Amino acid sequence: MVNNTQSINRQRPVPITGVNANEYPYSQEAEEAVIGSILIDEQVYYKLATFITPNSFFFPRHIYIWEAFEALVNTQTPIDMLTVAEKLKAMGRLTDCGGDAYLTHLLTSTVSSHNVEAYAKIVQANAARRMLISLAEETKRLALNLDINIIELIANVGTAVDKTASQLVTSDITPMGKHLNRVLDKIEDAMNAPLKMALMPTGIPALDALIGGYQRKKVYVVAGRTHNGKSTLAYASAIACAKAGKSVAIYNTADGDAEGVMMSLLAIESGVSTLDMATGINAQQHLAIIKAAGTLSTLPIYIKSDKNLTPRGLLMHAQAVQFVHGLDIIFVDYVQAMSSDPRHNDYERNKYIAESLDKIAYRLNVAVVEMAQINRAGANGVPNVSHIEGSGKYEQYAAVVIIAYKESLYKPDAPTDRISFLVQKNRVSGRTGTVHARINLQTTALTAWNGG
Repeated sequence: MVNNTQSINRQRPVPITGVNANEYPYSQEAEEAVIGSILIDEQVYYKLATFITPNSFFFPRHIYIWEAFEALVNTQTPIDMLTVAEKLKAMGRLTDCGGDAYLTHLLTSTVSSHNVEAYAKIVQANAARRMLISLAEETKRLALNLDINIIELIANVGTAVDKTASQLVTSDITPMGKHLNRVLDKIEDAMNAPLKMALMPTGIPALDALIGGYQRKKVYVVAGRTHNGKSTLAYASAIACAKAGKSVAIYNTADGDAEGVMMSLLAIESGVSTLDMATGINAQQHLAIIKAAGTLSTLPIYIKSDKNLTPRGLLMHAQAVQFVHGLDIIFVDYVQAMSSDPRHNDYERNKYIAESLDKIAYRLNVAVVEMAQINRAGANGVPNVSHIEGSGKYEQYAAVVIIAYKESLYKPDAPTDRISFLVQKNRVSGRTGTVHARINLQTTALTAWNGG
């Protein structure tokens, strides 16, 4: 029976406006059967508590009774008619629940607890439908508010969808065997279709071999002095990931110039330097640029330049990108140029940014690659992790730390077209070492190093 009981108070814990109450699905019989089954056999509670919560119920009296169940379990008190009645009395809810008479009704009208899981699934399915109706109404309300920025709107809706989905998915207690089977399936898929399962590439095969490419929910720090190649690696990686079918977001915090980022990507793809683009190109170069532009325009790369970008601003934009286009990897160039609370000192700002980007990687299920500046203490010789500005926190949250180093800037006899990437921390595979790459001095494109 659905929506045909008049004797029960139908007031919801959080009233939802704009929709007729009769449109809300519920089953009184299923809710009563779930509660009654636990009064018959308290062990039933532990079967259902992994996915049933107080707000799974439509009727307030059932919400209060389930809250009483939870309170009794938390104090290791047995669940039965007497203890539930006493707990409801202590909560000031016994009268709201219909008193002892209603508890007796629940107990006597439930024949058996045998089919309780089927009844619980009905209760949860109805709760899910009510939640989705609420989400749709709230989305409509926000969409009609013209004062809300569209990016903020999409981000808020995306957050609400994620939150709703997480509440609707049953969090079963899964035996290890099920997890092992899923892991084995992934391993076998990778064995049978390695290209399909490929991780997000750095753009340098030797570096991929060392660190395993970029992986979701992990933070990577690429640090270097100015003009040593950290941005070069970011752009090479972004193009490589996008060509591998990954959705990429680039956040330029250094100069706030999206056109500059686009020029760099065009130079890498076309083979025409940014200097030539700015000062004049010939017909052949023009054709190369048009062809490169055609290629880049089809790639899932999204660019935002903002000198005052905060972690929250990045999250909102990234959520919008993910909601509309999907998102696999984020590049921040560079991380110390991000903003935070104006009251933060340098330590607090770096701590807040490092923690926030780590949470974003996990929350959005993406890889986050942070370009970081080397401080003045690392101005001489080969820099290391300790020379990264705010290194304590950025290193703490990083799965991998890579130092970009152009030796020819400091040693006249070193090859001018060689960049070294020093993997100094690697929590993914444990492997560290140095990878060399050849840089095109005009376009900054990176290729494998085959020299000495």
